[in-house]
Formats: sequence, structure tokens, C-alpha cells
Amino acid sequence: MLEVILQGIILGMGVSVPFGPVNILILNTALSSFKNAFCVGLGALSADILFLILINLGLLSFANNEFFYKILAVFGFFFLSFMVFLMLRKTRKVDLNKVNKTHPLKGFSKGFFLNVTNPYVIGFWVSVAGLSMQSKNSFALLFGLVGFIVFWIFTLSFFVSKFKALVKNKHIFYINLFSAFILEYFALSMLYKAFIG
Repeated sequence: MLEVILQGIILGMGVSVPFGPVNILILNTALSSFKNAFCVGLGALSADILFLILINLGLLSFANNEFFYKILAVFGFFFLSFMVFLMLRKTRKVDLNKVNKTHPLKGFSKGFFLNVTNPYVIGFWVSVAGLSMQSKNSFALLFGLVGFIVFWIFTLSFFVSKFKALVKNKHIFYINLFSAFILEYFALSMLYKAFIG
């Protein structure tokens, strides 16, 4: 059983450590609030778990078609682009000494909608569902996977929040700008892969 949990942890590393849209959003949010950044990650994880449950119940079998992926890609593109717009709009106004505290539910919903509108997340969880069916102990595999994702969300949020004192206000502009470009890259990439490649 320990071996299967370890496989889940390794799978969790593979999905959560690379910097995609969720990690960029967690990083950006953690500069102002650990709690909100952690809630962004929990929101994204909640969407993941929802997909996994729906796949295991057979309720997402319709999602395994090209038309559905294209619809999700369009929604994902607009959602990510809107987040980029908001990020760029407040880029010049950010002052770490005067951070507006937002409700953690707002961060949770951002993370949730970010993953719900990403067709590649569904593809990933379809693959995981297949792996868990082949595993000797699917619960242990999912425990290791989800456990590592929660660990990563906490660790990333905590360390960025803890060491934000090293980040000066002038750096925030560049962090937001860089984050916005990366998120827009993912938005455009999602559209490109859905419709062209």
C-alpha cells in the first residue's frame, strides 16, 4: 500500500509542481494574503475532485468529445483573459503596505473556475481515473495524489507569503506583468490546441 501511495505522490508532483495557471495565480495572490492564496489552490483542487467524482460515476462520458473540449477551451480562454485584464489593471496600483483584503471565498472561486474551464484538467483526471482503476489500491493512489497537491498548495502559498518582505513594491509590477503574460500564453495555447493543433 505504501508503494501505491508513493506512486500517487509522484503523480501529484507531476501535476502540481509545474507552473501553470493555478500556480501563477497562487503565487500572485500569496504576495498579498496566504489565506486567499491557499483558498485559490483549494478551489482548483475542488474542481479536480469534482471532475474525478463525475468521471468515476460515468457522468462525464459526454466530455470525451471534441465539441465539448472546444466549448471549454473558449470559456477557459475568456476566463483567463479576464483575469489577465484584472491583473494588468491593478499592476501600477499595487502597494504591499496597502493591500486590499478580499474574502477567501473570492480566491476559492477563482481557483475553482480556473480549473473547471480548463479542458486539459478533465483530460488529466480521465487519465487518473484510468490509472486508479488499474491500481491495486485506487484509494491509496488518490490519497497520495490529493495529499501531495494539498501539501504543494500550502507550501507554495506559505513560502511566498512568508518571504514577501523580500519583494519590494517595484517588483510587484514585474511579477504581475510576468504572471499576466504567462496566463495569457496559457489562454491562447488552450484555444490553439483546441482549434488548430
